Amino acid sequence: MLLTMESKTAAHHKLETLIAKGRETARTLIDHVMKNQPTDRLVRASALQFQADAETVAITVTYPDGAASTERLNKRLHRNALVQMAHTSDLPLKFIDSLQGTAAPWGRELLAHNLNTVFTNRNPKARYLLRALNGELRGFLSDRYRRLDSRPIIEAFATAVQRKGALPYDGYVTDTKVAIQAIMPEVYEPVPGEMVAYGLSLENSDFGNGALSIRAYLLRIWCTNLAITQEEMRQVHLGKRLDDRTLYSNRTYELDAKTTVSALRDVIDGQLDADSLKRRMEAIRHANQQIVGTEKAKETFRKLLQKGESEAASQAFDSPDTYNLPAGNTNWRLSNAISWIAGQTKDAERKLDLMKIAGEVLPKVA
Repeated sequence: MLLTMESKTAAHHKLETLIAKGRETARTLIDHVMKNQPTDRLVRASALQFQADAETVAITVTYPDGAASTERLNKRLHRNALVQMAHTSDLPLKFIDSLQGTAAPWGRELLAHNLNTVFTNRNPKARYLLRALNGELRGFLSDRYRRLDSRPIIEAFATAVQRKGALPYDGYVTDTKVAIQAIMPEVYEPVPGEMVAYGLSLENSDFGNGALSIRAYLLRIWCTNLAITQEEMRQVHLGKRLDDRTLYSNRTYELDAKTTVSALRDVIDGQLDADSLKRRMEAIRHANQQIVGTEKAKETFRKLLQKGESEAASQAFDSPDTYNLPAGNTNWRLSNAISWIAGQTKDAERKLDLMKIAGEVLPKVA
């Protein structure tokens, strides 16, 4: 049944309320990105020294030329940097986590000893890009890492979407990743009774925790279930091998950012147009026509979600709830069961992952 005029008016009002609330979040996110930029050091493995302290393992860089005998880069190693060290050194991550998490100091002392042994002896001439922020080493990266400054990227995204009529709507900031979303201030009804909004989501990490990415998303207005659909732009942080000159050349950095910003604007122009919107609504209609049985839904949840998430999504899918989820045992309801779980998730990165999973189960847009 088609919604009444009163219901459609209520949907518009709710979307306006969501946008008003989300714009403040987006503004705070943009301000955070502009004020927090990592500092970089390009160092050889032989210059690294690890020490245990009361809470974690810290890192010191020793410069062999004696210009500055030692420089304390940070107070602690972020887990993201430890994960990257695990990949580089082939030390098992479970082993690193177990030593890092010991209550007694011997665990961190043993971890520091292992890191010193591996990086000093395995390939002492290897070079790494170290990215730190607020006294914390958050990125331990290859010297081929392509630095994509989040500041001009976020600024260009906010400007470009507004030129197409969309508004910065919401976002998430973690220690190593930033995501910002923009939304078209229109309500669409691809399926009778289903009111949705459409927008774009941008992600970037200055610390090697994912590529620069733009994806479209669909927001079910009544319950604010959000599914982030297939990727429309992806730039991996991998470039030419860095040397000291290119590392500290602001001109090189700025030129690379300009190229990325230009590509980003082209993607936004192509995604926030009438044809793209039409294809997204067709995908919802198609998903709403795909019947999914209970067992098939459970199998999908088990395959894509963690155990607790899978159980919660199965319960939601099987429930009589037609407010938080669309009516009918369909692929559209299955997607919303996952995005509903995302809405209950406090961890920002896991929330984003679940929103992407909710989008991945929908039909692909040509």
